[in-house]
Amino acid sequence: MSDIHPDSSRESQACEQTDRVYASFFAVARHLKKLAHQSAAEAGLTVHQLDILRLIRELPGLPQKEVTERLRVPKSRVSLHIDTLVEQELAERRVSPRDRRETRLYPTAAGEELCERYAREDLSRLRLSEALRDFRQEEIELLLETHRRLLERL
Repeated sequence: MSDIHPDSSRESQACEQTDRVYASFFAVARHLKKLAHQSAAEAGLTVHQLDILRLIRELPGLPQKEVTERLRVPKSRVSLHIDTLVEQELAERRVSPRDRRETRLYPTAAGEELCERYAREDLSRLRLSEALRDFRQEEIELLLETHRRLLERL
């Protein structure tokens, strides 16, 4: 007679399955992150700098404080990234007309152009798009629904 209890076997299988899914998510994320960093470097920026630039392009006049909150990056790092974007003339700071203590951020024409170019040349999105061509629309919808359900439960 076996000393292994049926529940411990199921727990072991569930644990193994969790480990496989966990490793799979991280492998995909790690690869996409590597490609994103490579594309950002080719654009002469970091991924965080590009995130800030894309955010202020989407929401011109966004206060610097809100950029920090939305990106969940320490205030000091956001400030350094913005300094770099301003120095490279990709973004500009303007004092808010309503509150002189508040700084609002805007992309420059060069920043707009870089965002457009990056959107076309971002290796992480290009490779993901290529990979998704091998999937049927139903599979993609199922993947998105599965991710949504997982996120709700995490």
